[in-house]
Amino acid sequence: MIAKPGVQEKILLHLLDYADFKEKVEVPFSLSQMGIANAVAIARSNVPRAISGLRDEGLLVERQAHVHGVSRKRKAYFLTDSGIIAAEETWERLRHFQFRCIGPDGDALTTALGSSHEVLPFTMRPVDIIRYLDDNLILDVRPLTEDLIERDLSKQVEKQLVTSLGDLPRLRHFYGREQELDNMVNLLEARATTLLVPGIAGIGKTTIAAKLIERFMHRRNLLYHRCQDWEGSRAMFEAIADWLLNIGDSSFSDYLAATPVPKPDDAARILVDSLENTLTLIVIDDFHKVSDPILFQTIQSMTLGLLGSEESIGLVIFSRSFKPVVPTKDAEGRITSLVLPLDGLDSDSARHILSGFDDLSTEQWLHIHGLSRGHPLVLELINRGASAGAFHDTLEHYVTKEIFSKLTAEQKRVLTVLSIFRESVTLEALLAHDLDVDVLGSLVEQGLARQVDTDVFDVHDLIREFLLQSLDEPTKKEVHNSCAAYYAKQAKSSEATLEQIYHELASDHQQEAISKIVEFGRDIVSQGHLELLNLIEDVNTDGLKPKTLAPMLQLQGDILLMLGRFEQASAIFDDASSASQSAGSEVIFSEILGSQADIAMKQGKTDSALESHKQALEVQVKLGDSKGAARTYNNMGYLYRRKNDKSKALAAYSEVEAILSNDESLLSAQIILGRALLDLGEVDRARKHAFEAFERTDQSEDLLLHARAQALLGRYHAKMNDSETSLHHYSESLNVMSDAGDPVSLVEITILLGEVLEDSGRSEEALERYREALIIAEANDLRMQIGELLSKLGGVAPDRQRRMEYLQRALAVFRELGARTRMREVQAQVHAAVMGR
Repeated sequence: MIAKPGVQEKILLHLLDYADFKEKVEVPFSLSQMGIANAVAIARSNVPRAISGLRDEGLLVERQAHVHGVSRKRKAYFLTDSGIIAAEETWERLRHFQFRCIGPDGDALTTALGSSHEVLPFTMRPVDIIRYLDDNLILDVRPLTEDLIERDLSKQVEKQLVTSLGDLPRLRHFYGREQELDNMVNLLEARATTLLVPGIAGIGKTTIAAKLIERFMHRRNLLYHRCQDWEGSRAMFEAIADWLLNIGDSSFSDYLAATPVPKPDDAARILVDSLENTLTLIVIDDFHKVSDPILFQTIQSMTLGLLGSEESIGLVIFSRSFKPVVPTKDAEGRITSLVLPLDGLDSDSARHILSGFDDLSTEQWLHIHGLSRGHPLVLELINRGASAGAFHDTLEHYVTKEIFSKLTAEQKRVLTVLSIFRESVTLEALLAHDLDVDVLGSLVEQGLARQVDTDVFDVHDLIREFLLQSLDEPTKKEVHNSCAAYYAKQAKSSEATLEQIYHELASDHQQEAISKIVEFGRDIVSQGHLELLNLIEDVNTDGLKPKTLAPMLQLQGDILLMLGRFEQASAIFDDASSASQSAGSEVIFSEILGSQADIAMKQGKTDSALESHKQALEVQVKLGDSKGAARTYNNMGYLYRRKNDKSKALAAYSEVEAILSNDESLLSAQIILGRALLDLGEVDRARKHAFEAFERTDQSEDLLLHARAQALLGRYHAKMNDSETSLHHYSESLNVMSDAGDPVSLVEITILLGEVLEDSGRSEEALERYREALIIAEANDLRMQIGELLSKLGGVAPDRQRRMEYLQRALAVFRELGARTRMREVQAQVHAAVMGR
């Protein structure tokens, strides 16, 4: 007897029905993760795990594709040639799988998958039959219809609730707070809202957060995230994106992949849109640690965005700060958030915590409650062994004398190491410090350490603060040094490198930290970890040699440039320029000049940008830096085009052609050159560079570079009015760009794809493309591209009012940039829109 098919067998059968779509630009919804989940009856979040084995065996491939009925691109899955063979073999075996079928008239008979079409009242795919089989291998077709089956296959919202609780500590007990908890639950159930819960350290914020989540378990999708003072917005954004992916929405994940520096308003809008039609509760703990303005502003915008929503969406923020960190009212005076401060426990609830004392006198209890102010953590420490009879003037003095002074030397060592680490750590990390981890049990029992997971531990912030205040500097540096050594042995990742740099700076190993900043900094930043800027700012630059200082300051300036902090970036680049000249680092000096030109260009100072490029060119020619010179000439050509000086632009591009050779490092410059020549109408010259770049990158391991070359080829075919070929090349290029996260190229290629769609009469698709690109452009402060996209939208929007809105916004952008030629062109578009043309 053949066993009931497993998940992987069902996936093979399902994908076999769509084998013809492997090379298609647009694919059915059934090939997406949600489509596969619907077909084989598993949660969408389990699809990646289910297909991993098939992918490892080379039986299927994954790529981004335009999914029918979905506005944004999604991951889609296709059988390889060997996968098709495996699927056909699976079918040959499973076609003999037998089951009982109850027909429309109630009669039951035995049949097999391969012959089921002879007894079924309508056609069903084998994978659909398997999905509706009960545990006894019986298929009852009486409640089924073709429409119902199709509806089950095409549903895009997953019914399964998704919970992501991160490092939420285990809840040991809970006393009091019932009224506060009931108030929170009632407010969250009444409407979509934001609650701010401030309270001092140790007052029980995390405990009530855990209890609140417990109240909504199995009722809503739940996310708990604890902020850390060293993390930027990326950590929380990625946690939310992964959670939303498991729910079934990839729009925020797609946005992050294409946007190294998210824009708060856009991030908030996408988040609120993604949460529509879902039951969700997001709990953010330790919000007072947030120092990243992007995250801070995103949460503020999200609070405003939830106003008026008819969905059951809750955002609860726990913080030590009593300041209104989110807006309490909007511009019209409507309430956007409510503040529910946490105070100490009342006398009766607090008394329950001291369960270890049977003979506590009223006088002693009143003194303890007055001293602790009903502080749950201090009361718990007293219950775990601290003296209840001793009298002290202050809470701090009490904790120091009655708790920490009574710990063993090894317990103090373990707590010290836990306090120095910035994150929860495993037993492995503690063993690396030669600690006796057997004392962890007693520390957890006393409430001094927290067990986050089976072998993951940390300490409460209040305990950490008490400990760090009492440690002498030599001890701190010694432990920081051991922590740095631990991270040095870990698998290389951006997160581990960041922690290693932090601990090296704290242990006065500044030179080692700077070396890692310079060597790995750009890779770390490329993955969105802009918190590296905080570590660079902590470096003591006094006495640093110019050779060491120049590359670090250059990286700092580049990060500030990415963040749009142009004035600060300019000042840092001035210091970096001086350091590079003192060190004789002419390559860095020329790169800094290029960055300064970028700032001038973004600020609309074309002449200043040209002057910086000319200075950089002198250095590059002197050094024989062909790659740098080609890049500079390309930039100068672009600036001359913006000044409407075609002859000088062509002269600059001719210099690039003279530099080009078989050097692979010049391929990027050749692609930029080809695009510029097409824009200038030099089609024949551009054709040579387009085909040559495509052929030379075809076998390259640099997929991103080949994607850019393919986009250039698509642009050439569009100029030749070959829409189909152009669409093919643009779509293939976008697939790679979406995965690589190159926002500038992604925006530009999307614009070109929209133009081809527009020329082909597919205006609605073009409109959607332009809107997607506008989100990415605004998030990355690509102001010229923003203006171009607004003008495109102004030309393709279906009604005149929307066209006028887009065009007026485009005019404002071009006016700010000083792009007079584009202003005149957009003004002509405005005139045409007014005249109804």
